[in-house]
Amino acid sequence: MSSPSTSPSRSPPSLDQLLTRTLAHLDRLLVLAAVPLVTSLLNVSDLLATAQTRGMSVTASFPVYRYDLWSFVDAPDDGGLTVSVPFGTVESIALVIPLLVAYVIVSGALSAGYFGSIASGLTTGSFDFVANVRRFGLRMIALEVLVIAALLVVFLPLLVVPPLFVLAILAVLVLAYFLFPTVYVLVLEDRGIESALRRGYDLVTTHQPIVVFLAIVVATLMCSVPLSSWRIRGSVARSWPHSSPHPSGSRSTSRPW
Repeated sequence: MSSPSTSPSRSPPSLDQLLTRTLAHLDRLLVLAAVPLVTSLLNVSDLLATAQTRGMSVTASFPVYRYDLWSFVDAPDDGGLTVSVPFGTVESIALVIPLLVAYVIVSGALSAGYFGSIASGLTTGSFDFVANVRRFGLRMIALEVLVIAALLVVFLPLLVVPPLFVLAILAVLVLAYFLFPTVYVLVLEDRGIESALRRGYDLVTTHQPIVVFLAIVVATLMCSVPLSSWRIRGSVARSWPHSSPHPSGSRSTSRPW
C-alpha cells in the first residue's frame, strides 16, 4: 500500500484502466465476497421480513463503503411498493445500545479485513485478512462510531421538529458526497481518520465526481428491481402450497412464517 499523498490534484485513472486492473485481480479477490454475504445474513430482521412479505421494495443506494444485499433490497413493512433510501430503523429501544455496539465492532472488523485485503491484493498481489483486521480494525471501528454519531446529530432533532426531515436528508447527502472516498484512502494510503477525511474531501472538491456519485444511485436502483422481483417470485413459490380455495370461490393464501 502506498504512503500518504499530499497532492490531491493528480489525475485519477480512467474507467477502462480501473476495470482492466480490477479484472486482473478478480480471481484472487473473489473470496472476499464472503464479507458482504456475512453482513447480509447477520441482518436477521430484514431476512425474516423479506421472507414474509410479497410487496416489492426498490432501493436506490447512495455510495456507501461496503455494499451487501441490503444495499439493493429493502424489505417492505407490508404489501405494496415502497421506495427507500439507505437508512434503517431499530424497532426496540431497549436493543439500541447493545445492537449498536455489536454492529460497530463486527462491521468495523469486517471492513478492516475487507478493504485492507482489497488494497493489498491490488497493490502487492496477495493479502492477509486477519493481519488487515489487526492493522485497520481500530480505525475502522472509530470511523463507524463517527458515522453513527453524525447520523444521530442530523436525525435526533427530528424527534422535536419532524418537518426538518427533508433538510436532514439533504445534509446527509452532502456529507456523503464530500466524504465518501474516506474509507478507501484510509486503507490505500494507510492514513489516520482525520487525514483520510481531509484527503477524501480534497479529492471530491478537486475532481468533483458528481456524475459517478449519481451513477451509483442509478446503478443500485437498476440492480434493485430484478433482485426485488426475484425475491417476490421466491416468496410466492414458498407460499403456493399453502393456498386453499375459499368457500365463496375466491382464493386465500397464507403468508409463510
